[in-house]
Amino acid sequence: MSRTFRAILALAMLALLAAPARAQQAAAVTLKGQTLFKLHTGVGSITAAERADVVNRRLARLTSGTLYATTPNVEKTEIGWMIKVGKQPVLLVTDADARAEKMDGEALAKHWASLLGSALVESRSASLRDLLWRLAVTFIVLACGIGLLLGLRWGRKHLEGWLEARRERLPALRLRELELVSNQKVYAGLRTALRFASLFLALIVVIAAALLIFDQFPATRGYTESVLLWIWQPLRNILFGVLNYLPNLFYILVIVVVTRVVLQVLSFIITQAERGVISLAPWVHRDVARPTGTLIKAIVVILALFFIAPLVPGTGSRAAQAITLILGLMVSFGSTSTVGNVIAGIVLTYMRPFRLGERVNVGNITGDVVEKTFLYTKIRTIKNEEVIVPSLQAISGAITNYSALAPRLGLILHTTVTIGYDAPWRKVHELLLGAAAKTKDTLKDPAPFVWQTALNDFFVSYQLNVYTNRANRMMAIYAEIHQNIQDAFNEAGVEILSPHYYQLRDGNATSIPGPQAPQAAPRRFLVDAQVTEPAP
Repeated sequence: MSRTFRAILALAMLALLAAPARAQQAAAVTLKGQTLFKLHTGVGSITAAERADVVNRRLARLTSGTLYATTPNVEKTEIGWMIKVGKQPVLLVTDADARAEKMDGEALAKHWASLLGSALVESRSASLRDLLWRLAVTFIVLACGIGLLLGLRWGRKHLEGWLEARRERLPALRLRELELVSNQKVYAGLRTALRFASLFLALIVVIAAALLIFDQFPATRGYTESVLLWIWQPLRNILFGVLNYLPNLFYILVIVVVTRVVLQVLSFIITQAERGVISLAPWVHRDVARPTGTLIKAIVVILALFFIAPLVPGTGSRAAQAITLILGLMVSFGSTSTVGNVIAGIVLTYMRPFRLGERVNVGNITGDVVEKTFLYTKIRTIKNEEVIVPSLQAISGAITNYSALAPRLGLILHTTVTIGYDAPWRKVHELLLGAAAKTKDTLKDPAPFVWQTALNDFFVSYQLNVYTNRANRMMAIYAEIHQNIQDAFNEAGVEILSPHYYQLRDGNATSIPGPQAPQAAPRRFLVDAQVTEPAP
């Protein structure tokens, strides 16, 4: 025997000597509801009921599994006979128990051990049968769960096919002549709702199957109760919360429906104004109809939120107020440039400096406007580069619009050449106008013209001006004009250059061309140059 076990026996003997056993009310020793025998005496200060309770708890722990020992044995100790199952002590049979049962102590211990062994064998058989039944139930639950999931999948596919077959025939939601929701959006909404419903039902099947399976085994039965409690408590609170919130919910639904109708009416009016079907001038011009509609819609939504906010639970709490304050500070400090861009974008929108598709120069960026928002303007250059110009940057500098007046008055493209004084200016004008006439996408009316913009020291500056209504092709027109000017001057034998004279004039012919040249010989001076032989 170990030292610990000897110490326990010694303490028990002292207890017996200090307090002799006394007859008490009988307490039953049971195993899974079956009474095996009864204890009539206590041990020391421990009553018979307390002894029976300890034995019952030991037996419950021993039989908590499915496979366990079923053969008790009796060991003689210094104070009685110990009944064990395997190495687990179950009950100490004392002389007081023998006297109460009027039997020999060893015989009583063996008798109780026999009763316990029979009960353990029967209990283990019942546990095995119960285990097989639980496994069968688990298999049935799994099979039913898989079958339900497959059925849900099959049903969803067939319903999706049914919807797809009637996709074009689904009715749109209309308010008189105004279409609120198109049939395509109705189809998309029904399909999304079907998917969410199938996922929700599949989740319910999985949870129900898991709970039924957990409930079959004692080790996991507690989890089932806990999960059911977790599910039921929130559902109960939500249910009562929804019932109490129904009046406010009704008000919110009314506000949402009214706001939705107002937004749809605004969208219809703005769309028709943008297409030119109706005119809102002078209040809203056609090219600013869409951004104006966006601003009005934003104002309507903000007003609706102001009405809805007091009706939402929790909005008046200190936590909600603190979160609102923090978000406001974050927006204030983190979006200064963004707010500035938005304001600049609104100003640009109603200044109407350009429209989509027009050729402009913004911030030294020349190209066609492809996108215009409150935050930025996107420009595609002639090199197919997309440049994003922030609204704040665009409004802070000059904006040149090449297309604004081109359809009505024509855009004037101009280029300058410098020719020496020896070329007659009428000839130069003729050559420049001839080059302009050969250039595509230039207008004949108004006719091109030439200006002599400067009489420099050694050459004359001639500026050719042509009209075009194709502002988006201005670079190609410039290139073609330059080609035609080169061809015209080369064919006429006129050099395109800027001559500079660095010579000592001694009466050579004047550079004044044609009949305007003076007949008298110019004043002259002579240079007497004499070549001498170098000294030897």
